[in-house]
Amino acid sequence: MKKRILKLSCFVLIFMLFLSGAAGFLKVNSLPDSVRIKGFYLESGDSLDMVTIGASETYTSIAPGLLWKEFGFTSYNYSVAGSPISIVKSQVKEILANQDPKVIVIEINGALQDDDEYQTDEKRLRKYIDNMPWSANKINTIMDIVPEDQRTEYFIPFLKYHSNWQSLDLCIADFYLQARMRLEGGSRLKGFQTISGAEETKSKVIDVTGDTSVLPLSEKAEYYLRDLLQYLKDEGIDNVLFMRAPHRITKKSYPFYQRANEAEKIIREYGFSYVDFETQKDEIGLNMMEDFYNNHHLNLYGQKKFTEYFGNYMVEYYDLKDSVHSEKIIKSWDKSAEDTEDCLEYVKTMLKDKKRSIINEGWKEARRFHLTTEE
Repeated sequence: MKKRILKLSCFVLIFMLFLSGAAGFLKVNSLPDSVRIKGFYLESGDSLDMVTIGASETYTSIAPGLLWKEFGFTSYNYSVAGSPISIVKSQVKEILANQDPKVIVIEINGALQDDDEYQTDEKRLRKYIDNMPWSANKINTIMDIVPEDQRTEYFIPFLKYHSNWQSLDLCIADFYLQARMRLEGGSRLKGFQTISGAEETKSKVIDVTGDTSVLPLSEKAEYYLRDLLQYLKDEGIDNVLFMRAPHRITKKSYPFYQRANEAEKIIREYGFSYVDFETQKDEIGLNMMEDFYNNHHLNLYGQKKFTEYFGNYMVEYYDLKDSVHSEKIIKSWDKSAEDTEDCLEYVKTMLKDKKRSIINEGWKEARRFHLTTEE
């Protein structure tokens, strides 16, 4: 009887280990977001001078490798596509549990959607929550934000992702990139992403200089924004800068600009800093027709311009110039800067050949195997 119990226990243990490994392998919903979030946890402890949070506006506007080369400070885009403001408090907790940055930068796009359901949308929440390591913060994030009828599949992700056997190429790519980052000691691009495209807009671009008009935030967006601000204030976390990245503002997107003005008022009400880069396009030197790959995101040329402008801003107001780091950190960041520049040169060749592709952490593999990924 004892031998049978022992064999049964071993079988159950092996099965659970297999199930856990299979769940981890299959748990991929968005490859770039998975790599971007998991790559953050591979950074050496307390090695990041700045961490940015937000939606795609952050990682398509700010190139950490270029910031390091030009200004000598380290940074990471801890961001996911379509990120709602509801997850930002959780992200701040994750950052402070793993790093001690001089400043946390929060792009506010996630508070500007006029649909309350955006804040608890499963597709957007999973891009962040499913890629977090297990911790009390992850459990609390699920319990606080995820609708009650969906929570079980967050705690047992195999229930959600078992059908990913049909997308083995996605799972293998994720596994490969995770393994490569571990072997290399971290991410190459530190969360940066671009698209080899330069799209002109057919809509009239609105000049918002001096425009202070507002629209109210959605009820849930305002709730989560105020909840975040109160948390930061209660915890004495004052090294936070809120920002709005540059966009091409058209009639369709103008309400987002107005809600951003409302968000600024709320942020300043709690005593936090805010900078609106929407109104500084001339100072940045952005060309509305040439420096964007769509109305919401900068392309290669706009990214380089904004990264330089943003870096100067952070050096002037947050004293990030030439931070002190170990030789090991300096060497790894010199390599990251080199990889970023090589990546951008590759994007130039894609533009010349009129090949439109998403370029991120796996760009070298994409180049080697002649892969292209349409937007």
